[in-house]
Amino acid sequence: MTLRHLLLAAICVLGTTMYAQEEGKPVVYIDYFKRPADVDATLVEALRNKVIQGIQETNRVQLVDVASQSQLSSEEERRKAETAMGDNTARTAEMRTLGANYIITGDVAAIGSTKRTDDKGKVSYKGSVRWSIKIIDAATGTLKTTQSFDHSGITGSSGSTPQEAIVATCDYAKHDMDDLIDDTFPIEGLVLKLETSNKGKAATVIIDLGTLKGIVKGQKFTVYLEADIAGEIAKTEIGALTAQEILSPKRTICKVSKGGEAVLKALNNEQKLIVISRKARTVLDGINGLF
Repeated sequence: MTLRHLLLAAICVLGTTMYAQEEGKPVVYIDYFKRPADVDATLVEALRNKVIQGIQETNRVQLVDVASQSQLSSEEERRKAETAMGDNTARTAEMRTLGANYIITGDVAAIGSTKRTDDKGKVSYKGSVRWSIKIIDAATGTLKTTQSFDHSGITGSSGSTPQEAIVATCDYAKHDMDDLIDDTFPIEGLVLKLETSNKGKAATVIIDLGTLKGIVKGQKFTVYLEADIAGEIAKTEIGALTAQEILSPKRTICKVSKGGEAVLKALNNEQKLIVISRKARTVLDGINGLF
């Protein structure tokens, strides 16, 4: 199967899952990526499909590919209209009309490969992909998030052909989406009740989030105590949770991994505890002093 056939298959699969409104998830349209004239459109679409896969796997948003929407211009038509005044504004308005809460755009700066020959004369190629992504609030047209990526050197993948090396390097884009979506669309909920306690500390609690919001086992949360201070609502961080067992679309049992005493005290006093998702910390984070 050729690369083009694989891309078309991926679009078809995406198109079969996007139409039913998913409760509680923002609707995010992903547009075609812009590219320099000398960059192969097939390779850019390979990158875009890796981004689509990565976002889908977070299960955090309802993703809609513009390629599935007949009301929106095809990539070729869009590129011809890019120089027209107000084209981006009109396109954003059209997506908003179709139900988009947010719009993802991408801009590819360069895609290429470097030829390498080892001591035995074997030839291979190292891929290089430089690109950026923007997430736009469809209601206001304002920028919510922007981030640039440079996958080259040690983060470039190898292949026996230039195309193989580039497509393999695009895999990094898929993994980049986990942090991007987590940072851009954090999940917020409430601690509903104490599940278990041990030695004066909350051991596990039940929160009002579940599969409906894309919660998976191991998801991390920060716990905040919400209080009215002189007429202003303030949040104070008091602990941390880890999703332990997903009970239902709207319920999850979480292990209290930090601040068990404070969490138990707040629950006993019937105070409001808010949970907000955060990235899972890694060993590298520890080395860099992030925890």
